Amino acid sequence: MSTSASTSSSEPIPVPHSRPRSTHPNHKVKIFIPCHYDLSQVETCAPFLDRYGGVVFVYDWNVAKDVITEYYRRQYPDGWVKVLPFSLRNIMDSIKLLDHRLDRYDPIPTPMSPGGQGQSSSTTLANGSSGSINSVHSVSSNSSDAYPKKQHQVVFLLTASMNPDYGTFGLTQKKILEAIKDALPERVRAVNVIGHCMYGCASCSGVEHKVPLYFTRYFNKSLPYTASDVLSLYTNKTGTPPLHTVLVAPSCGSTSIIAQKPLIQLFHRLEQTGKWKFVWKMHPTSLHLDGYDLQDASGTEQREYENVKFILKHFTVTQEEHACLLPFMEAFEIIITDLHSSVPFIATYFTPKIILSYFNDADYGTPERHQEFMDQLNTFVEPEELEALLNHLPTPKGDPSFFHSQYGHVDGEEDLRFGNLAGWPAEQIEPSSVFQYRQAMGQLAVSWKGIWKDMTTTYPDDVEGTNNALGFDAKFPLLDPAKSDQPMTLPRVLPRDRQAAGIELRIMSFNIWNGGLSGGHPLEQTAKAILASGADVAGLQECSSTQNAAGVRRYMLPELMQYLPGWYYSDQKLRAVSTGPRNPWGIVSKFPIVETTELGFGVKIQLNNHYHPEETDAYHSFHQQQEEELHHRRQSMNGPLSPISRSRRPTTRFMYLFNCHLYYFPYQPFQLLKIPYDNQPFLDTAEQAVESCLATRGKEIESVIHEIQQVAAQEPEVPIFLTGDFNEPSHLDWTPLSVLTGLHPVPVSWPCTEKLYRAGMVDLWRAYREHPSSPVTSGSSTFSSLSGLHGGSVDIETKRQQQQQQQQQQEQAQRDKQERDVIERPGFTWTALKPEQDPSDHYDRIDFIFGLHRESSPIALKEVAIRLGEEQSRVGEKNEKVCRPWPSDHRAVVATVLL
Repeated sequence: MSTSASTSSSEPIPVPHSRPRSTHPNHKVKIFIPCHYDLSQVETCAPFLDRYGGVVFVYDWNVAKDVITEYYRRQYPDGWVKVLPFSLRNIMDSIKLLDHRLDRYDPIPTPMSPGGQGQSSSTTLANGSSGSINSVHSVSSNSSDAYPKKQHQVVFLLTASMNPDYGTFGLTQKKILEAIKDALPERVRAVNVIGHCMYGCASCSGVEHKVPLYFTRYFNKSLPYTASDVLSLYTNKTGTPPLHTVLVAPSCGSTSIIAQKPLIQLFHRLEQTGKWKFVWKMHPTSLHLDGYDLQDASGTEQREYENVKFILKHFTVTQEEHACLLPFMEAFEIIITDLHSSVPFIATYFTPKIILSYFNDADYGTPERHQEFMDQLNTFVEPEELEALLNHLPTPKGDPSFFHSQYGHVDGEEDLRFGNLAGWPAEQIEPSSVFQYRQAMGQLAVSWKGIWKDMTTTYPDDVEGTNNALGFDAKFPLLDPAKSDQPMTLPRVLPRDRQAAGIELRIMSFNIWNGGLSGGHPLEQTAKAILASGADVAGLQECSSTQNAAGVRRYMLPELMQYLPGWYYSDQKLRAVSTGPRNPWGIVSKFPIVETTELGFGVKIQLNNHYHPEETDAYHSFHQQQEEELHHRRQSMNGPLSPISRSRRPTTRFMYLFNCHLYYFPYQPFQLLKIPYDNQPFLDTAEQAVESCLATRGKEIESVIHEIQQVAAQEPEVPIFLTGDFNEPSHLDWTPLSVLTGLHPVPVSWPCTEKLYRAGMVDLWRAYREHPSSPVTSGSSTFSSLSGLHGGSVDIETKRQQQQQQQQQQEQAQRDKQERDVIERPGFTWTALKPEQDPSDHYDRIDFIFGLHRESSPIALKEVAIRLGEEQSRVGEKNEKVCRPWPSDHRAVVATVLL
């Protein structure tokens, strides 16, 4: 093709020729697409996104993630298509968003900033649109008919290869998304494999169709650029034009043109003659030089890397965002490509053309190729054969008939054709059940872990591909095969039955946010929050105002006590063990505080003679022989317990409450998440985070533990509890499953809670089990008795094996249940100010109540809750007591124990 001199290939692409969107009456779906590759796979998905809208989930390890995100942001500036990082959490959040109209939810602005300015603003999503995909609040009851009760269903479209010869990525991805469909059958309609290529691509062996989806936008003239644009951008306009301009569109891999240095040298030599111009249209991923694995044992990646650098330096290379081949196929008369890709087949749609195909099946075997197809090509193997073809150009040949025989005719409605073939729904649906978000997350986390284990066992040579499919870097040690059978460090579980003398006590841990002043509410509101919780004793943190210009704090605890009449308090001011500009903490109690520990971390509280709001009698202690009588009376009476006879003189009972506020800076979760905070350096590994935590809080938590141990040794029969804002998460929370679901970035054994765990302290939030007496089953099935198996007697060895198998299943089910608890009940206490998905913050559990459980002073856990001023907290834990407005940036923890 004779052309004029080219303009710069960096010229921006034209404005997209967008067609009007419409929701076809036969299909009521939203499209979810996991994106693992570059812009070359955009075109197959584009017709569906144009018509139905949806979400693109980009893998974080994808070297093209920034380009992909920017592309969709510009293509759909109105938010018709959103772009989010791939994770189970983001997928579930997006499915939940479809329920918002059903549940009569409505987006709300971002809450007040931590600075207390009270400014409302909408959250900016990754695609530039307004609103939040997660921040919702319940619409008032008088608007019950404001929204329809029906919704779209989700369809996942997969472009990855399902051929295990090309790795486990695609198969794993399909399995984990099918697990979501199985868990949410009313909300997820299908998981369909559409592939990324057409005839001639051996890797797309798992596609479910032969529909030319790749051609839809080209046919409808809705591509961002045309063949005329291609000629304008990439061919010469001035000067002496070359005799021929050729499109080189290679595949990738060891058998592609891009890996053959002699062929590339031939192109360079011919172009230097001035008679030839070779325009390279490569896979967009090939242009990301930082994506090559230069340690690749085969050497292929290194060869491609060097060859691509050479091509970028010496040839005209198309822009990455000009991903669709079709305008290039139309514009160029001479096309050089690899035979083992779908490019030569795509080119036949535009025949007659001169199609020169590099024939190298070294790692592909001998795939079936129709002679009718091969007759339209001119193949070569050696550089000399290619040079001969170029010196004596063949006559253009071929026609689209073979293309039509394989994929039918292009009509611009291929997406509708595919939807009909796949049986997509014709009507919106009204789910029959409420979306149990956290429960589904926990169930799916365990399912994904099981899929990971099965895939890595079946395909041990490609653990990296399986890790990639779950959303993690190939080398990321999320689930170590060597440790996959070892349970996580599980929390200790406390009994729920009465253990000792029958005293019921409600304990609270509450950071009141700079003396209760930073929220902009009167101090009385902090007292109302404490009273609304029903707490008997409370460990408070940040009991002073912020520092003024002179560095002086205003201590607010004495003033707070004016709104807690009849209560006692202990002034836990700065201690020698503390470091930095610390905000003091304190303890308030309905009971008398009779003693303070040496370092001031703990107080001794006398529990007798206190009137409990939920009972008519005073708290009393009883001897062991009286316990059965008390238990019987409580069970047999519907009303409150009658007052105890004055003739029974109670034994004085005490408890110790320790309270601390560990240092806040640096805050390691932000460091790991790369969230800027007071110029603290970022961290890359869990080991770095643990080391930083030990340097920040290690000595102080050891002092607390040492003092608890001293008291425990001196008074073995006195119950001991610890409250606190640790400014550090729990080692029971940042688990592999929490990472799998996107709650946290990496598994971390946070040292402060781990030290307490080793010292025998029980994390009351994680110790609680709502139904501890329920039988453990595997899935929904129950275990049959051995005598009924096989309809008759079973030999002893078979019985033993069956019993052992059942025991293992029960143990695994119990481990799964305990691990799911981290997902189903995250117990977030930070923060009460922002939506969960706000990128400038991170929801976490950093406020705790611990108890020392021992035979000499046993405790039972009746209930535990996270308190916030809402009927239903954002994280799904119900609040029985409501206090609005909530005065703190922390949620409070409240536990009811039996002593």
